[in-house]
Amino acid sequence: MPRLLLGVGALAVLAAVVSLSIGEGGPEKVTISGGEQTQQLIAGIPQDGPYLGPSDAAVTITVFNDLQCSSCDDYELHTVDPLIEQYARTGEARLEFRHISLGAHETTRAAYAAAAAGEQDREWQYLDLLFRNQDEAPAGTVSDEFLTDIGNAVPEFDLDAWTTARDSAQVKDEVEADATLAAELGLRIIGPSVVVTGPGPGDPEVLQDSPSKEEIDAAVAAVGG
Repeated sequence: MPRLLLGVGALAVLAAVVSLSIGEGGPEKVTISGGEQTQQLIAGIPQDGPYLGPSDAAVTITVFNDLQCSSCDDYELHTVDPLIEQYARTGEARLEFRHISLGAHETTRAAYAAAAAGEQDREWQYLDLLFRNQDEAPAGTVSDEFLTDIGNAVPEFDLDAWTTARDSAQVKDEVEADATLAAELGLRIIGPSVVVTGPGPGDPEVLQDSPSKEEIDAAVAAVGG
């Protein structure tokens, strides 16, 4: 009898721990981190859909990246984020984000979520936060709950409007257009790519396979006129 009571007591404790972990309504929401860093990086820079920086900038730096690629977060945070500070904030260039599938997991769901945030001119905050919290998505996949948690962490964000936009034809067409453009440019799917356009002579500079910041800086100088 004492052993039986101990066993029942242990099960009760285990049940209580599980209950505290998942709550009555299911798994506990993910705690999204990095919001302060994202706001410090992006706040105050003009946004227009997938564009970040002034519309009259002479140079455009287009980043093709995958929100669900397991190694692409490092590229975005360590290579692209410094470009934001150097070029978009100063007005020297305008950044553009385009979605491309690079990993084992289809990027469409996350791409729709980020593009829908662009309807509120918050795509860059959304994608930067997602990259910062990519490891919170189990097995590299994303759920609606995870994507909503990211949206909840974006300041001045209309979650209802975003939810509606995710299913809109406009957002789907935008993401499909990104994939079409990547194919037209002949981009490889080995890693992120960057295309730099400007008023200078010659064709745009197409940089593939995770180009370094130094390579992008050189391309900006080459096309800047």
